[in-house]
Amino acid sequence: MQQKTESMFFLGAGPLAAILLGMALVPLRGFTSASNFTFVFIVLTILIAEYGGHRAAVATALSSAASLDFFLTQPYLRLTIADKHDIIAFLGLGLCGLVAATLGSQRGERVAQISSARRQLDLLHAAITGLESSDQLQSRLGKILDAARVACPLAAAAVRDERDSVLAAFEQGEAVPRVPVQVLSPRWLLPRQIQGSDLSPRDLPFPKEGARLALAVGSRQFGWLDLWGDGRPADAETRRTLSDVAILLALQLAEAEKHMSTRV
Repeated sequence: MQQKTESMFFLGAGPLAAILLGMALVPLRGFTSASNFTFVFIVLTILIAEYGGHRAAVATALSSAASLDFFLTQPYLRLTIADKHDIIAFLGLGLCGLVAATLGSQRGERVAQISSARRQLDLLHAAITGLESSDQLQSRLGKILDAARVACPLAAAAVRDERDSVLAAFEQGEAVPRVPVQVLSPRWLLPRQIQGSDLSPRDLPFPKEGARLALAVGSRQFGWLDLWGDGRPADAETRRTLSDVAILLALQLAEAEKHMSTRV
């Protein structure tokens, strides 16, 4: 939601900045040709592409070309161009701006993907480290769920034992929601009734009403991982990561039960 809000902000702020930049350069238009102003507009477009995404950058590139024409190209304050060199500058700015918008926005998407991959690696690291930790089970499970909150589009999550008692949880509200009814498949964490359909995992968020995944080792189940989505889509990589984490959670529950039976 925050990323979408920022994109909408730059979608309006970018074109406005291009217009204000054209106005600010008016005192200098008598000292140099219009073509020399194109570099400033290209820099603006690159910055908007970096922070606002593709749509905001394209809108900024088009507004920059219009601003150059209106404020800095003769005849001034009209959307016409008298000199052929200014026409070349206008077209060049438009083309370079669109290229900068495309390349800059793609870089932003790659950075976002890398950040997401790092968060998922941190989640897996927390789950693997928990297998060797000497902390109490609830503490280890809590650390894993904290990492899941950062890495995954979840509003709440809980680890329960076979009797549905909460072992660890995080939630945005005051209390952990009640036990979900819907059960997810272990591979893609999709509802079992849509398995085999053409729906891609990345098209679905986790259910807001909650769903659960069995925590099992072999044929023996040791508990449940309950998940509540926050409305954002969960892509295939996120689902695979959570599926792997569920296996590691099951191993921890199995190890804890083994220790309990040994002590008894």
